[in-house]
Amino acid sequence: MRKPGILIVDDDESVLVMISEWLTKYDYEVFATLTVAGAIEIFQRHRESIDILLTDIKLQDESGFDLADILERDYGFDNHVFFTAFFWDEETAEELLRRGKPYFEKPLNFKRDILPFLKRVLKPRMDGPE
Repeated sequence: MRKPGILIVDDDESVLVMISEWLTKYDYEVFATLTVAGAIEIFQRHRESIDILLTDIKLQDESGFDLADILERDYGFDNHVFFTAFFWDEETAEELLRRGKPYFEKPLNFKRDILPFLKRVLKPRMDGPE
């Protein structure tokens, strides 16, 4: 059985490295990038290995929402999760609610929130149809 693949996008390199190291430690295959363009390039090359997108919403002059829209529109990939430090921003909160996708607030708590969530969401994908 292959490792679950996670595409992580965050424009803060230290956060990206920390998330990548944590997930690698817990036996996930990690694809990491700082930009939307990098994420699209990685997705195109490793589409069959990526099970979920974990993206920050605010990415320099780009948006994790835009990335999710591109992956849905161009590739039919809609398994994405958002994270942000800007929950207080009304537009961000409204967009998260409109999309109805899972999201987490920074700072991320891996042991309490992220790891149990990923285990629950990715296990059925890795086990395959019954």
